[in-house]
Amino acid sequence: MPDKTSLQLPEAFEQYRSLIQDTLIPIVKVSTTERKTSLFESKFAGDPYFPASMEYPKNEEGIPLKLLAQINFENVPVHLPHFPHKGILQFYIDGNDDLLGVDFDDGQNQSGFRVIYHEKVIQDESQLIQDFSFVKMPDDELFFPVEQEMGLTFETDLEALTGGDYRSDEMYAAIFDEINHDEKLEKEFFQLFNGTGHKLGGYPFFTQEDPRAYGDYQDADILLLQIDSADEKIVWGDSGVGNFFISEEDLKNKDFSKVLFNWDCY
Repeated sequence: MPDKTSLQLPEAFEQYRSLIQDTLIPIVKVSTTERKTSLFESKFAGDPYFPASMEYPKNEEGIPLKLLAQINFENVPVHLPHFPHKGILQFYIDGNDDLLGVDFDDGQNQSGFRVIYHEKVIQDESQLIQDFSFVKMPDDELFFPVEQEMGLTFETDLEALTGGDYRSDEMYAAIFDEINHDEKLEKEFFQLFNGTGHKLGGYPFFTQEDPRAYGDYQDADILLLQIDSADEKIVWGDSGVGNFFISEEDLKNKDFSKVLFNWDCY
């Protein structure tokens, strides 16, 4: 993993190196491979790890939610402050809903999505749900963004504050004052610090605007998971992106009941 001093910057931004370096935080990049996975593996889509003794998540109409992502922290490098070092974290969304379960008036309302953390993982598969046919939905009724099941691999890195993060208006004020007068330089900056891709931690990418810039979400300052559109195999609306945020305090306490879910597209 590179350190802060190895940050590569175009010549035009070298004068802001110290400012940009001060925003660097750890990130775990997520790569995907289309393949069948076990119940325990980290994945996008596919069948989740789920104890038979638990109630499976459903929307308000009683329709089962579909697994969007499963992160088994046994396979994730220990790199991100406050993130779990063990257990399985899951993200479920409503694939029958054209808004995918998000409540744009209250992004922390989990009636249409669910974030579930299994701190203790049962290894005995006989105690787990193994038939998820009750979750299957006709393709023509499914708005689900991930086309096929994907296994995940992880790589550590550092990331600088992105231009779309609401905090950049203040933290990058000196840079914005200069590049606002130079269209080419402005375009280069936002391409360099765009925050695209799948990841745990780091800073977010948006096609529209940061929902934390308004509403009562400012404490949701940690990017828990970002899943980006990719190669027509993952598509949020019109080439958008999905983000989940959490407060530092809730993450420390492994309390995922107030996670902020947002997705947008072009």
